[in-house]
Parts: sequence; structure tokens; C-alpha cells
Amino acid sequence: MTDSASTRELTDEERAVVASTRRFDLRRILGALFIVYGVIVTIIGIVNLAADEKRTGGIAINLWAGLAMLALGILFLVWDLVRPVPIDDIVASVEAEEQKRAEGEAGAGGADRG
Repeated sequence: MTDSASTRELTDEERAVVASTRRFDLRRILGALFIVYGVIVTIIGIVNLAADEKRTGGIAINLWAGLAMLALGILFLVWDLVRPVPIDDIVASVEAEEQKRAEGEAGAGGADRG
């Protein structure tokens, strides 16, 4: 589960962080939401086609909006699959966050002693 840019093997903790980060990538969440709403709006557009066209001057707005949402959701998911967040970036971000947290705890502990 290493990228070509990785030069070392990941620990179990790093693998868990990478999996969690990729699982909750905003592109996946937005893609899934757009697909779910796109399916709902497309179905409504198909079922109420005549009512939509009467109210919107001949345009099946729910159908077109639903199809656009589906396309956008699929694009988000394809983008996530084609360009995932690099493992090195995830690991470096976690290490930097841990370092900041350690510096903050050390600074707070030293201030209390005075």
C-alpha cells in the first residue's frame, strides 16, 4: 500500500491514518452526496415531467438538474480515484501535527512551573 514516491514501509498506525484520511476525503463525501441527490432529483424529473415543463416554460428542470448532479458526483469520485492524496503528504501532515502538539504541551508545562 505504498506509493511509488514512498521510500520506506509504513507502520500499522501510518496505514490506519492513510486509510482514514482517504476514506473521509472531501471529494468522496461530495461525490456521494451529489450522486444521491442527483438520483432523487432525476427520478422526480422523470415522474413529474409534464408538471415541470408546464411550470418552467418547456424545460424539464428537475431532469436536467438531476443529470447534472449525477455527472458532478461521478466527476468527484473519478477525481478521487485518479488523483488520491499522496501517502507522503498524509504522513508528513500527521508528523507535523504531532510535533506542534508536543511543542504546545511542552510550552504549556513550562509556563505553569514559573
